Amino acid sequence: MRGKRILVIGCNGLLGQNLLQTAPDGADIFGIGSGETAIIADKVREYRRLDITQFESLQQTVRRLAPDLIVNAAAMTHVDQCEEKPQLCQAVNCDAVKTLAGLGIPLVHISTDYVFDGQAGPYREEDEVAPLSVYGRTKLASEIAVLSAHPKNLVVRTMLLWGKGRGAKTQFPEFIRGSLQAGKRIRIVTDQLGNPTLAIDLALALWALTGRECSGLYHGAGPDCISRLAWAEAITGFYALDKGLIDTCLTAELGQSARRPLQSGLISEKLYRDCGFRFRGVQDQLLWFQSHS
Repeated sequence: MRGKRILVIGCNGLLGQNLLQTAPDGADIFGIGSGETAIIADKVREYRRLDITQFESLQQTVRRLAPDLIVNAAAMTHVDQCEEKPQLCQAVNCDAVKTLAGLGIPLVHISTDYVFDGQAGPYREEDEVAPLSVYGRTKLASEIAVLSAHPKNLVVRTMLLWGKGRGAKTQFPEFIRGSLQAGKRIRIVTDQLGNPTLAIDLALALWALTGRECSGLYHGAGPDCISRLAWAEAITGFYALDKGLIDTCLTAELGQSARRPLQSGLISEKLYRDCGFRFRGVQDQLLWFQSHS
C-alpha cells in the first residue's frame, strides 16, 4: 500500500476514524466528510467537506483527488429514519455509491446484515438475501452496483459496530453502562441475534483485505453471535453492574418503524481464510475498550 493514494469517504464517522488510525504505513490518505474539518486531521493529507448526495460535486472532487483506491465508510444507518426519509436514504446509501462505482476506481464498500430477513442466521456470503426495510433494500442495491462495476471492487458486510470515535453517537455498551451506573431501569430485547463488532477490528480487516488485493463479497463481524440481552449481560458482568435493572421485551413491543432481521448474524470464515484476520470476541472487545478509555 506504500505510495498509494487512498480516499476515505465518511472519514469523520466511527469506522472512518478507525480507518485513519490504522491506515497502512506509507499510504497517502485523503478524506471526505460532512464536517468543517477532519476530526483526525494529522492522518489526512487533504480533506474536503462534501455532501455526497451532490453527485456531480462528488464526481468532480474524487476525480480531482485521483485516488488509487476509494473506501466508502459513509452511510445513513439510522434504520427507522431511513423508513421515514426513504428518498434521502436512497440518495446516501445507493445513488451516491453508484456514482462512486461509476468512476472506474477500485472501491471498498461497507454493507450490512440487513440485506437478510433474519429467518435463518447466522449467514454466509452465498446465502439468499431478502431485505425487510428501506435501509436493507438500499444497501443491497448498493452492493449490486459496486460488485458489477469493477472486478477489483470489494463489499464487506458487518453489523453491531461499536468502538472508540470522537463525536460518535452513544453506543450499546455505553448505553448499558451509563444507564445502570445511574440506577436507571432499561428494556432490552431478547429476540434479536447478531455479532457485536469492534470498529477498529473492522478497519484492520479492511486494510488486510485490500493489502491482499481481495475482491468480491465478504462478511466481517465479531465471532460471538448472541442476543442483545446476552450482550447486555456480558457488559453488566464486565463492569460489575446490577443486571436486575434490566427488563426484557420483544422487538415487536417497541413499535419501531423499520423491521429488523431477528435471527441474524454473519459468519466471517471466508475473510479469515483469505487474509488471516480474526475479530475479537465480546469479552476481548470490552477489555480493549476499557484499556483505551
